[in-house]
Amino acid sequence: MHAQSRRGFVRSLGAAAGIGCLPYVPAVAATVVEPDRVVHTSGDGIGITPRAYASLLNRLCESKHVEDDNYLLGGEVEAFEKHWATLLGKETAVFMPSGTLANQLALRALAGNKRRVIVPEMSHVYNDTGDACQTLSGLTLMPLAPGRATFTVAGIEAVLARTAGGRVATDVGAILIESPMRRLSGAMFDWDEAKRISAFARNKGIGTHLDGARLFIASAYTGITPAEYAAQFDTVYVSLWKYFNCGIGAILAGPKRVLDGMFHVRRMFGGNLAVGWNAALVARHYMDGFESRLKSAVQISETFYAAIATHPRIGIERIPNGTNLTRVTFKSGSVADVAKKLGERGIAMSGPTGPATLTFGVNETWNRMSAADLIRSFEYALA
Repeated sequence: MHAQSRRGFVRSLGAAAGIGCLPYVPAVAATVVEPDRVVHTSGDGIGITPRAYASLLNRLCESKHVEDDNYLLGGEVEAFEKHWATLLGKETAVFMPSGTLANQLALRALAGNKRRVIVPEMSHVYNDTGDACQTLSGLTLMPLAPGRATFTVAGIEAVLARTAGGRVATDVGAILIESPMRRLSGAMFDWDEAKRISAFARNKGIGTHLDGARLFIASAYTGITPAEYAAQFDTVYVSLWKYFNCGIGAILAGPKRVLDGMFHVRRMFGGNLAVGWNAALVARHYMDGFESRLKSAVQISETFYAAIATHPRIGIERIPNGTNLTRVTFKSGSVADVAKKLGERGIAMSGPTGPATLTFGVNETWNRMSAADLIRSFEYALA
């Protein structure tokens, strides 16, 4: 696709793009505030609309020479992969259409002929992929730490001892850690234990994989760089759409010995998109400065939560070892009425009609309003 035809394509995209392919947009939106000034109290991204997505993509295409990829090979996608490999301190990186596929193909490659894989019992891989690893890759997932974000070296040793004592040799080939963990409201895996597990696995010749879909969110809260996180694992996956707002995709990074030739496996699993340049352009745009923008939003949110927790109609519950999610309880009255009043002030919040607990998510749109203005807006809505 040449530059001119590509520009024509993205000009028409706004009318045709479906909302389902783009990041979350809350049900109750502001009615008197421009969309790019709305604060979203839910979601990891900015709630970009199809029209805004198309407009941004068109500007990016106008501002540089965009090189096509061919089934995710070459062009903008190749440059994007190289950028990610450098950013995460890995030898190579591969664009994947989804995190579900990235996680499975990483575990499949790391495990090799050792078909057992240790995973957190609450992990996305274990709960939300329809047994894809078991059905499509013949892996046996061994869940640890029910209901918790962190398992331990001792727990791994118990699995290895039980495996060694079986009548048929069935070695553990890989260990997965997910952090932050969405099913536990963004709680992080204990970092010191993760490093101990990494060293133990390396000594045992067991591969390690980090499901770091929200790795950059964790980094903004802990100050640990994405490269420092990634260094403890053989492979790491990062989501492209959750907070880089590009609608699709994932990056899988690691050593060449594991990922060389992965594009063949990606194709075998039906994951070879015809083109990925559009996602690469938009994600790359939002990557620059993301951590600093989110850190600023976190500071605003901390001031807001500390103040609003004193309001008699509000309860605030922070997640232990958590990140950007917080449980906010509206103790009385109609949450829908509160949401409507907040919408008048440029704050988008969705919720049920009665007293309820909602999960607020800090994202970079929280920078669109000062903490003082957020507090005043909520006091007005709750009055």
